[in-house]
Amino acid sequence: MSLMKKLNHCFLAVLLMLTTLSGLLAPQVYGEEDQGQAPSENSLLQSIKDRGELRMGVSPDYPPFEFITMKDGQQTVAGADIELGQKIADDLGVKLNVVTMEFSSLLSSMEAGNIDIIISGMGYTEERAKSVDFSDGYQNDEQAIIIRKDDAEKIHDKDSFTPDMTVGYQQGSIQEGLANEQMAHVGKHAMQQLPDLISALLTGQIDGVIIDSGVGGAHVRAHEDALEMINGHFKLEDDNSKRVVMPKNQPDLQAAINQSVQEVKDQGLMDQWLDESYDLIISEGQEQAEQGVDWLSYWPYYWNGIKMTLLISAVSVVFGLTLGAILAVMRLTENKILSGIAMAYVEFIRGTPLMIQVLFMFLGIGGLFNVPALLSALIAVSLNSGAYISEIIRGGIQAVDKGQTEAARSLGLDRLTTLKKVIFPQSLRSIWPALGNEFVTLIKESSIVSTIGIAELTFQTRAVTSITYQGIIPLLISMVIYFILTFTLTKFLNRWEKQMNAKYA
Repeated sequence: MSLMKKLNHCFLAVLLMLTTLSGLLAPQVYGEEDQGQAPSENSLLQSIKDRGELRMGVSPDYPPFEFITMKDGQQTVAGADIELGQKIADDLGVKLNVVTMEFSSLLSSMEAGNIDIIISGMGYTEERAKSVDFSDGYQNDEQAIIIRKDDAEKIHDKDSFTPDMTVGYQQGSIQEGLANEQMAHVGKHAMQQLPDLISALLTGQIDGVIIDSGVGGAHVRAHEDALEMINGHFKLEDDNSKRVVMPKNQPDLQAAINQSVQEVKDQGLMDQWLDESYDLIISEGQEQAEQGVDWLSYWPYYWNGIKMTLLISAVSVVFGLTLGAILAVMRLTENKILSGIAMAYVEFIRGTPLMIQVLFMFLGIGGLFNVPALLSALIAVSLNSGAYISEIIRGGIQAVDKGQTEAARSLGLDRLTTLKKVIFPQSLRSIWPALGNEFVTLIKESSIVSTIGIAELTFQTRAVTSITYQGIIPLLISMVIYFILTFTLTKFLNRWEKQMNAKYA
């Protein structure tokens, strides 16, 4: 059997395997959303009822309002905000679909029509009010600062921070505005996830974290020997209460949500939900304190993340190889138009960050053409990989001595046959190592898709961090897993490379 036939059979087998895996792993997309275009004026309430589903966006790193926990052996999002979302969905007579993503992606995701509302501890600001509408407030907490206990004698409020100190906050939050406006003289450090900020505080990278007092209490209880919370004494001009966020010009939906919010306040449900959330957090914390953290019990998180990471990497390298081969042939053709198109594509993709490409595919193209989050991620990473693989293939083909082409043509072979039968088989010896490196790179770069809620290994690591309130050990476990994956793959590819070199030496 020829080398080309072996490769074709190999690729067909891989595609069949990936098709099966994609069906098995589709549920691993955390809170998969049914995407659509941004709603027209005052049409969203009816669309939700027709669909039978309310898509609620959250960033589940904000206990006790939203956090990831284990329930009946399955990971789930819990908290007071989730209960509020369920109350609104019940009042509308629809089911609730919780869609998780990073806090900074929530507004743009709603603008693209991927989610209907946001309940994620988000408050009113004039800047946000220009693009979205808000419900009435459902919870009002003071703005506090978490500090290390060792610094309690010298830090009493925001004015105690000196220019050589650094304060942290979640990117895109109200706390970011407070830091910029009322702590301008202090060093600042923004991060996507609150658990990362707490870890930075514990390790001395920053000196304080601006946070809602209700949320800060949960983190302090998890590290009561090392942290404490103080009143920041911030000046708050606007109503600081948390609100439900929805697209603009949806008065019917706004009225329905306000009615649900009013019932929650009249019945004191928010305090009840917060108490239940605190009880859950405390019980998990006490269990960990008494028995220690059983890291093996979180293996399902990591295993699900590994499967999703490998799926994304394998699919992307297969389709990236197909696209890369086409682009490489276009680059090598004498047709200047095709060559120019391929060159422009490669340069554009290589000149823009993969994270921007993933976000654009999810929020832009995905919103316009109803592309699910997982498929958006696969397309974005495959398109990116194709640009790099095309250069690998082109370089491999051009590395073959030109005399081989001249000899084949002198024997009467046409250009395509020469490329297929003579040049490409010889170029594989130089293409294969670089192609293997691209696969290894994709395993690591697939972590970027966690920003749109794909539950790959990095996303699952964040989930474990949120549950355990431990920032370092989950990251260490994840690093070891990534190393095992890449090291094993590298050794396998090296062995295959040696076999190829021996056969075609």
